[in-house]
Amino acid sequence: MLWLIFAGWGNVGHRIINPNAVNSFPQAFKQFSFWKDSLANHASDADTRKSKDKNESPKHYIDLEEFSDFITKGSVIQNYDSAVAKYGLYAITNAGSLPWTIKKCYDTLVSAFQQKDWHHAVLLSADLGHYIGDANMPLHLTTNYDGRPSSQTSNGIHSRYESTMISKYSTSLPIQQNEAVYLANAQDYIFTMVYQNYHYVDSLYLADSISYTTAKSNNSDLYYSTLWSLTKNYTGKLFSNASETIASVMYTAWVNAGSPAVSPTLAEELNLPEKSFSLAQNYPNPFNPTTVISYKLAVGSYVTLKVYDVLGNEIVTLVDEVKEAGSYEVEFQSTVGNRQLAGGVYFYRLKAGAFVQTKKMLYLK
Repeated sequence: MLWLIFAGWGNVGHRIINPNAVNSFPQAFKQFSFWKDSLANHASDADTRKSKDKNESPKHYIDLEEFSDFITKGSVIQNYDSAVAKYGLYAITNAGSLPWTIKKCYDTLVSAFQQKDWHHAVLLSADLGHYIGDANMPLHLTTNYDGRPSSQTSNGIHSRYESTMISKYSTSLPIQQNEAVYLANAQDYIFTMVYQNYHYVDSLYLADSISYTTAKSNNSDLYYSTLWSLTKNYTGKLFSNASETIASVMYTAWVNAGSPAVSPTLAEELNLPEKSFSLAQNYPNPFNPTTVISYKLAVGSYVTLKVYDVLGNEIVTLVDEVKEAGSYEVEFQSTVGNRQLAGGVYFYRLKAGAFVQTKKMLYLK
């Protein structure tokens, strides 16, 4: 399966899903609500690792139709070792290992809670949130993740739905979450979630087809407004369920670890990097033709600041060097080299040590 820099629900989607998990924390678990910023700032760490770790990409999807058991029984073997024994390691790697990855991440989180390794626990929770978010994106569950081969018009639906449409309508998502619950069997819950979300694949293809027929294209405002109208209700449900599931799996891991208590000063004790680093919203926004991006570093760090389009293509690197602690400003122009950028949404991402944050900006041409 091909992967994009902004995969799953795109950077925007994951930054909505991960921190929203805190809104579903039950009372006993609310002591971890201060992790909200960390869950957001590290929401796309798992995607970032793809460029350096060849083993990372298969963790983000599963091509269910490639498993004979799913075709005949509607399910796959849940135990990872048993699955490898039957399907073969190559088959699982090639067809994706998403639900097994979620289970492994959950098991590791239980251990981190038991050891009171809070820093590791919050990063694991962010990764767990990312993978669960991917499992609630239907096109990460099917071989035909980017459109049916028989339909030329549907090619590219993956990016159109998860990135472009979500970027356009992210503030209008109908999100309604319930309180997280303890999961008697986390493994069963994870795999059942995947099977349930798979059923949205055909609905999404149909919505894409109707939108294309209505707009006579798949890249116009009419196409996206139609696609949004047809998918917003279940897209909102998928976002809501993803955040709620993250909270339930985190809560279950904590309970199964013995419900270790945290001190009232844990946030200060951890001294998480993102508490001292920041990336500001560009100003002006929207902009034409220039805008300024500001950021702060608590300590000296190797810094990269890059701009991407909505498809995850890198547009330009603004910063790529070691910087001392302090405040910085960088000007971004709509003309990059000899290229004049098209109007629309762009993203800028700051990486400084363990701190990673992405923000959206709008260029009005």
